[in-house]
Amino acid sequence: MDIFISYSSKYRDLCERLRLALDAEGHHCFVDRHELEPGQPFDAELREAIDDCDVFIFLVSPESVAAGSYALAELNLAQQRWRHPRGRVLPVVVAPTPMASIPPYLKAVTLLQPQGELVAETLAAVTQMGNRGLRPLLLTVIGLTVIAAMGAGAFAYVWQQRVAERAQHEQTARETASAVELCMSGSHAAAWNRFDELVARYPSGTALHRAREHCGMRWLREIRVRVGEQTFADIVKRVQPVLVAALPNATGQRAADLFAHLGWADYLLAREGATAGDPAAQFERSVKEEPDNVYAHAMWAQHLWLRDRDAEARQHFERAVASGREREFVRSMQFGGSLSRAKFVPYAVIVANDMRLAGEAMTDSLRNRLWSAAYQPYLFAIDDRSNFLAILPPDAHLATFDWLFPRSAVRSGDVPVWRYAHAVLLANAGQTVQARAELEALLRELNADKVDGRIVDQTRRMLAELSPKRSTSRR
Repeated sequence: MDIFISYSSKYRDLCERLRLALDAEGHHCFVDRHELEPGQPFDAELREAIDDCDVFIFLVSPESVAAGSYALAELNLAQQRWRHPRGRVLPVVVAPTPMASIPPYLKAVTLLQPQGELVAETLAAVTQMGNRGLRPLLLTVIGLTVIAAMGAGAFAYVWQQRVAERAQHEQTARETASAVELCMSGSHAAAWNRFDELVARYPSGTALHRAREHCGMRWLREIRVRVGEQTFADIVKRVQPVLVAALPNATGQRAADLFAHLGWADYLLAREGATAGDPAAQFERSVKEEPDNVYAHAMWAQHLWLRDRDAEARQHFERAVASGREREFVRSMQFGGSLSRAKFVPYAVIVANDMRLAGEAMTDSLRNRLWSAAYQPYLFAIDDRSNFLAILPPDAHLATFDWLFPRSAVRSGDVPVWRYAHAVLLANAGQTVQARAELEALLRELNADKVDGRIVDQTRRMLAELSPKRSTSRR
């Protein structure tokens, strides 16, 4: 069946797992869309996909049912096509969502609220919908025709064959879904071994091969090795041939994704000093297939950073962000490169500000890295402070700091430095009175606790800088 999956971008990974499982069952899924800004015209391709689909899956979450969400716009088109959702629309609850916020159209059918493995239960529900729909009628027509032409005995044989084929197909789908789950959980090596076994048993399974390709690309993106036990080359040499073999039959975004990851494979090999092709050549092939391919631009940027081509790298990161795909991956690449080298640390602050403005989430791990690599050293070092303060407009600097490090979340041992840094940013934003008050309170507490050292010296120095200049007059 043709299936359209509507979802919030927050659950893109879940949607991808569901798509792979459905593909393995022989269904065709439409999930590749970019989030449009409010007021943009609805993509004609999406409208056509909804008009042509047999089943419309709606992943219910607070984000997908929020007023103005893109998913609700898709649901409206589904409602225009089917007056009643029975047998056509499958709402799947993927996160706790108030019933009052769920559209009545969805509540007109039973909401699927998985109690176990969400992907497997959704797959079963889709199968039931297909069995209740057009498939039985089709089989009846075929069966009657075969009976008339071949007789009951021959028909029984054919029917048994079809049942056996169906059972094998379902078994392959279940095993493929299991391997996909392994890969998505981060057990890449175990998943790859499983895929190797499945491909050996089912060499012609198109969905199986696609799933293995996706797993290989994910493994390259999330690659980790233990020094002395494994190298990047060990993994690349397993994955690379599979991606190369997929290229002849790939077009558009799929081909672009493959080329980008092959470029990343060459990048990883070169980092270890192994023989490798030119990563940039693969990235160029990728953007020829899809000019805004997120993987090509993000990986190309990292490649350019290694060659100290900062301006070009930033341009590619901008293209990657603008693509609308895999935002978390792009951010991880931006922070991974900028926080690993002192000269690029200011860029990490710019990225954090962009994330604040876009309403994106920041992990605790990244907050800690930003604190130790950027804010603590640069705001505490007098020589570098002015350059650091110039990275962002003063008000944006202060707002980003408060967003990253709310006072309530600061570790007790970091509170004095946090108060000092916050006062520096207050002063930078023109809030001198507030900055002095915070520094004076900090100094009193430090003196009361008989604290000595750099924090005391810096606080006194900053207070002196902020003290009103006394004017002198002559008699």
